[in-house]
Amino acid sequence: MSKLVVKKHRPLEIALAIILLSSAFSVVVWLMLDTNHWSFIKGRLSKSEESRLLWEVNQGLEQENNALREKVIMLERSTQIDNQTAMKLHDDIRLLQDQVYRLKGELEFYQGIMVATTDSKGLNVQGLHIESTDQERLYRFKLVLTNVAKSDKVIEVTMDMSVEGMNENGSKVLPLKEVIAGSEFRREIKFKNFERIEGSLAFPEGFRPIRVVVDLQQKGIQKAAVQRIFEWPANAG
Repeated sequence: MSKLVVKKHRPLEIALAIILLSSAFSVVVWLMLDTNHWSFIKGRLSKSEESRLLWEVNQGLEQENNALREKVIMLERSTQIDNQTAMKLHDDIRLLQDQVYRLKGELEFYQGIMVATTDSKGLNVQGLHIESTDQERLYRFKLVLTNVAKSDKVIEVTMDMSVEGMNENGSKVLPLKEVIAGSEFRREIKFKNFERIEGSLAFPEGFRPIRVVVDLQQKGIQKAAVQRIFEWPANAG
């Protein structure tokens, strides 16, 4: 005779077990996901901190570069000012040297005149001083006439002056009236004992002066004629 086994049906317990198992599984899955999530967040935070540090370092380097750039600009300006000052001082020294040179030349010129005057008598072309200028082919001249006589009578003379030189065609003679610059040429001169004539000479392009010829003729005296020839000074170019 067969046995009939009757088992107790527990649907609530089974459902509860399923729920508990599902909850446990969900918790495990959530914990695993949460761990990965936090790891991701930590990684992002770590990268953000590194980015912040790199940004701060970059800002510091930019500030340092700007400071160094400003120092370089200041040094360049200081060097430029120093160079300008040095150039100005150099120009001033050169101008002073030129002035001293000209004054020394004039002093020697007048000293020579004083010495020569003590030995001369009557009308004479005592000296000619020529100096160059900053302009090409333009020169300044000083011509000194003397009359050593016992009386203080005013004499009247006629002066002729010419410049002999060379150009592309050969020798050339230029009268003073053709080369005088900036002033009217005076041929008739009246003086007692001493007369200084100043002016400027402007030569045409290609002309090279070699000597200057000065002729004097005293009015009223036939034999009172004087001629002096002056070689063109080398320092005048």
